[in-house]
Amino acid sequence: MTDAPFAVFRRRLAPRFSIDAWPVVVVKIVEPQTLDGGAAVPAHWMASAWPPAGAGPTRWPDAVVIGSPAADNALAELCTRLPSDARLLLVDTDAVDAALAAEILLAADRHLEPYHRRALEAFIASERARLTARIAHQYTDHDPGFARFRDSLR
Repeated sequence: MTDAPFAVFRRRLAPRFSIDAWPVVVVKIVEPQTLDGGAAVPAHWMASAWPPAGAGPTRWPDAVVIGSPAADNALAELCTRLPSDARLLLVDTDAVDAALAAEILLAADRHLEPYHRRALEAFIASERARLTARIAHQYTDHDPGFARFRDSLR
């Protein structure tokens, strides 16, 4: 069975939210590519884990790793950095600060190649742009009640 090594961490995945589960995000950072000079680079995935909600709120991840060639590799590497009994809850980038995790990886991993660094910088910029667009779309200072009040004073 080819995925037997991954079965160990797959059993740790929580099917739903609980206050003792570690929120985990896994995102593709590097697309498969051929570098100048002909070297083939597989896909690379960033995996990050935040402490469980029961520990109190924090925006800072406990661990950030990069792995290839599949998401399972990054998740398996992440599991080596967490308590062996940690239950993992896969979340999306709206649940955690994935850009912060990427910034941490970029600053802390001295073994990153230039193509890793470029991809992480692009992910951070893309994630920040996505958040800016969501804020502009979803939040406003327009209050119809206040507008009526203001107009009544004129």
